[in-house]
Amino acid sequence: MSFNALPNELIYQISQRVQPADLENYGRTSHRVKEIAATFVQEYRQLKTEYTKISVNHVGAAKMLYEMCARPWIALYPESVEFRGHRSWRTFEGPPNRERTALVAEVVSKRSLVDEADLRDILRRTELIPSHEVEGWLEKINTGDEDYLFALMLACLPNIRRLTIRLDHTKLEQVKEMIRSIKQQPPNVHGDRALSKLKAVYVLEKDTSENGVCDLEMFPLLASLPGIQSMHGRNLVGMYRDCYRDGWLNYPGASPTIEHIFLETCGMSVEGLEKLCNSIKGLRTFKYIAHRAGWGLHRISDLLKNARGSLEELVLSTGSGQSRFIGTLRGFTALKHVKVDTDMLFHRGKMSRAVDILPASIETATIAGNSLTRPHEEQFLSDLYRPSFSYPNLRKLQVDDSWGHRDIGKDRLKFQKEFHKQTSSSWMLRYR
Repeated sequence: MSFNALPNELIYQISQRVQPADLENYGRTSHRVKEIAATFVQEYRQLKTEYTKISVNHVGAAKMLYEMCARPWIALYPESVEFRGHRSWRTFEGPPNRERTALVAEVVSKRSLVDEADLRDILRRTELIPSHEVEGWLEKINTGDEDYLFALMLACLPNIRRLTIRLDHTKLEQVKEMIRSIKQQPPNVHGDRALSKLKAVYVLEKDTSENGVCDLEMFPLLASLPGIQSMHGRNLVGMYRDCYRDGWLNYPGASPTIEHIFLETCGMSVEGLEKLCNSIKGLRTFKYIAHRAGWGLHRISDLLKNARGSLEELVLSTGSGQSRFIGTLRGFTALKHVKVDTDMLFHRGKMSRAVDILPASIETATIAGNSLTRPHEEQFLSDLYRPSFSYPNLRKLQVDDSWGHRDIGKDRLKFQKEFHKQTSSSWMLRYR
């Protein structure tokens, strides 16, 4: 019997069980199927628009959870998830205001429509929560505890590709415990497990207040998940001693699949960074911006030793004008784009030559800061654009200072092209 010979009622029941991602193609099988599945396709498009990218605090997370109890297939839609923590409003009993009161009232009304058995079923299906802890989880969820709600969402949303955690000087201990459980979870029959599709992670602290609590363990813990490709951290302050205390040096190492690391105002010792990068084999982008005077990655070639054949973009900055010398980059044979502070190029009070620092593969170089004088510019230009030194791919040499963003190599590049055309002239031979 062919599929089209089936009665409409049976095709309707089949349409109800088609995976959301396959509904568009399923509706194209025939005109008859398209008419029967039209309501499901329309609902799929609406839910995809509403839930593919979500940003929630603990109130929004509770609302999402109760929606999943009524319509479990909603859990398949979110691909970009953002958790917004708050140091004061961590439960439903936070400081009242008109907007917050209305949100909490909406969540409470949705909770009244959800049977507790459905919540238990969601906790059970994660296979990550022990049976003797279910009652405690239910109690925390009913009070709107953001730590437990965020942790449960990580376990329930199988298609997350991008995860953003915005901290507010709080520590999400239950979220970290859930990540540890996910790492130990064996794959299912299809080879999948929670967070198996996660590729990009953002761990962002609200600010760098010295009196605030900063969760330094969240970033390296997420970085150790298999399959991660991009890690971003901001305002994760806790220099040296805190790095040891909060776990930078006490975790199994970053995932070898990481290709991009971006750290802004993240206080870590060089030893902590070495531990982070030690197991990464194919790093392509490394950006480190630390607003701290007298600091710098003076061992950059040792720090990124495993990325010498893969690193394509390097950005280092302190913004202080008092950084340390970074050493040579000539060992990075695939490096194409570099941006560093001017003072990172000075060694013992003397500016290093470009040919001693930059590899032959370089395409664009940007020097930031106001300490680059005109003689220094000329020295860099003469090194990079003279034919006796081989930088065949160089397109731009830029300066980023208080006068703006300038391409100082634009005119010299034109001169170099003319130089190659006139190599037979006696004046050019003397110049060479």
